[in-house]
Amino acid sequence: MKTGIAGFQSPWLAYGFRPFFLLAALYAPFALVPWVGTLLQQFTLPMAMMPILWHGHEMLFGFASAALVGFLLTSIPSWASVPHVQGKALAALVVLWLLGRLAFWLSASLPGVLIAALNIAFPLSVIFWAMLALLSATGRKHLSIGVVLLAFVLIQGLFYLGWLWPELALLSPQAALNTAVNVLLVLVALTASRIVRVVAMAARTEVGETGPVRLTPAREYLAIVALIVYVVADMLAPGHPVTGWIALAAAAAQADRLSEWPWGKAMGKLYLLLLTTAYLWMIAGLFLVGISALVDSLPGYAGRHALSVGAAGTAILAVFCIAGLRHTGRSLTMPRLIWPALGALFLTALLRTLVPIWWPEMYLLAGVGLPFLLWLIAYFLYVIAYARFLVSVRADGLPG
Repeated sequence: MKTGIAGFQSPWLAYGFRPFFLLAALYAPFALVPWVGTLLQQFTLPMAMMPILWHGHEMLFGFASAALVGFLLTSIPSWASVPHVQGKALAALVVLWLLGRLAFWLSASLPGVLIAALNIAFPLSVIFWAMLALLSATGRKHLSIGVVLLAFVLIQGLFYLGWLWPELALLSPQAALNTAVNVLLVLVALTASRIVRVVAMAARTEVGETGPVRLTPAREYLAIVALIVYVVADMLAPGHPVTGWIALAAAAAQADRLSEWPWGKAMGKLYLLLLTTAYLWMIAGLFLVGISALVDSLPGYAGRHALSVGAAGTAILAVFCIAGLRHTGRSLTMPRLIWPALGALFLTALLRTLVPIWWPEMYLLAGVGLPFLLWLIAYFLYVIAYARFLVSVRADGLPG
């Protein structure tokens, strides 16, 4: 593949996962720096919005959006049998994402409309390509992914509407961020149906277990539908007792689905354990959200970080690791550094979830500072382990 200077070979722009997985992992800790600096009263970055909203936007529509786009640019071509985005077109998407990040870091000195336009242009460009592919004859069975992706972009647009024109807002910016996390979890649940069958079979084979992995479609559909109902309820009536019961029902549906995944020796394989840990955090988060809506002893934010940092953060790391091996022509043998990365990420989610609830007096140290350090370590370890895979040619010599 030729890009840039004639004759220059650029493996980094050969497939969508390569630049966006690496950039997302590098940006993951940086997106926290201004918010953490403000909370710890070390420095303040001039911002056009409250630090909590800046932080939430950059984690979801900066970090997570890059991870999601990298996954979609890699998966959709195989699902829909369409050419993948590479070379100059992929470079243009990378530049567009970088411009969005720069705009938010300079938000205090730029027009809000320009910031919003730069940031929404990135997902709109991708979703236009994705929907054309998924509407094709071969891609229609995966159209649900496109619909949920469209919802995610719509929620991003509602965030900007609530920020720039509050009088016209359908959702407050904070409610839009919570909804975006929930929609992201629906995408995790949908893609799990495709990924788990592959990695579960690989794990069982590695440990010498025979027979197919049997996952009941009806139980998968129930889990996904229950999650969608929760997303709608939490958007329309967050904290309402009915929403609480729906969250508990969604948690039970996810647990029922998870019960069919291969436990025992197969779960010792890190690639399967990563996905399972993400799903366990989803169940825990939904349970806490449900309980917090039904009892007065838990604050309304209980469970939110279990869903965002725990479920979404671990799912993103799992996709980074699995796709980073499979699509670079390597076997599913995880680098050893991913074990401590998973441990650091688990502790990050645990501290962010429990410290604000049970040890509020230790919030800044154990609920902000230490989780930030652990989050940085988790994705820094991923970069160390995978950067060479993402910027070099495939190990099997195939293109891509």
